[in-house]
Amino acid sequence: MRSKVFWLVVLALAILVAVISCYAPRYGGGSEIIPPMHPIYDEPEYPLYEYDESDIYEPYIEETLPPDPGELDLQTNNVFVAGRYAGFLTWGYFRHSAVYEDIAIADSQVRDTYTGAILYTQDIIDTEMMDKVLSLLAGAILAHTPQAAPYLYMIEADWLRHLVIDHEGLRVMLAPDITPWDLGFMHILLTYEELDEAFLLGVELGLREPPHRPMVALTFDDGPSSYTDMILDILEAHGARATFCVLGNRIHHRPETLVRAVASGSEVIGHSWDHSDFTRLNASAISSQITRTSAEIEAATGISPPPLVRVPYGATNSRVINTARDLGYSLLHWSVDPQDWANRDAYVIYEHIMRRAIEGSIILLHDIHTSTAEAMTMVIPRLIEEGFQLVTASELIAHHYGELEAGEVYKGFRNPW
Repeated sequence: MRSKVFWLVVLALAILVAVISCYAPRYGGGSEIIPPMHPIYDEPEYPLYEYDESDIYEPYIEETLPPDPGELDLQTNNVFVAGRYAGFLTWGYFRHSAVYEDIAIADSQVRDTYTGAILYTQDIIDTEMMDKVLSLLAGAILAHTPQAAPYLYMIEADWLRHLVIDHEGLRVMLAPDITPWDLGFMHILLTYEELDEAFLLGVELGLREPPHRPMVALTFDDGPSSYTDMILDILEAHGARATFCVLGNRIHHRPETLVRAVASGSEVIGHSWDHSDFTRLNASAISSQITRTSAEIEAATGISPPPLVRVPYGATNSRVINTARDLGYSLLHWSVDPQDWANRDAYVIYEHIMRRAIEGSIILLHDIHTSTAEAMTMVIPRLIEEGFQLVTASELIAHHYGELEAGEVYKGFRNPW
């Protein structure tokens, strides 16, 4: 019993010694010092800073001065040409005591009052003819200010930045911010006569005739009748022309009407002798219908009609086409048909034509109805107002196709809808 107690005491002491040795620091023998779990830092000591009076910040307060509004010296010039084009020019200087030199101010604008669009240089001058325009400008500058001669080699399109359409020509304002010399503002006039085709709006201003305007051909079948003269009245009043496709057996009733039509620039062609359907006739009968009618037209007017025929109903087949070709004739068809023979309402006829007429249209009408003649009082002036030329079928074909080709059927151009 005593021995057990003894050994238990010895074991307890051994354990105590081992525990103490684990936590006790060791020295020598190359052993390492085990660092504490948490490092301990000493609080550094800083010396107290002694402030000097010069270190105290004093904000800088800028002294405000009463504002100088400066001086704005501007001039303006407004023009209104042909009841359509409005031009505005503004020029002058801004002067301020804080600015060493006067500041040039320049502005311009040209507006089409019909469309509301602002027009720029490229809308007014043909850029492909810019060399010609700049040459004219250089000559005008030299005549206006001879001392500008040394600088004219620098001339460029930007010198036309400020221009307006004036009554006599294009008025170009040269401002000090554009031109290289210190001569102030210059106003140079380039006359329409010298600009000629370089001025793109010459047609709109009535300075020259357009090279080509859209063409339409009004064609009237089945006459002559009393309404043919009414239509001629309207055509003549507006300087327009048309094609009258007549029946041979009606010519002797009104030969003077055909004379009048030809004298006013319109043309008269055959529409058969008695409105027979050519597709039901043999070649000999077809030939007779064409040649007999043409001979009657020539007897009435003294002029041989063009080799062009409008076949009744527009009905053709290979026999009709071959017969016409053998006679040297072409066939005239159409691209716009308001069906005025069925729609005896002038306004309906007018609306149909105005919705469908395009460049190159051949319009089918009949001058034997009063409603058609009434419709022409609206159609003819409106087409002209829309920019169309009212020409004969022969003129339209010559422009778009060249010379008449025998046996060819000419239909004009159709709308895509």
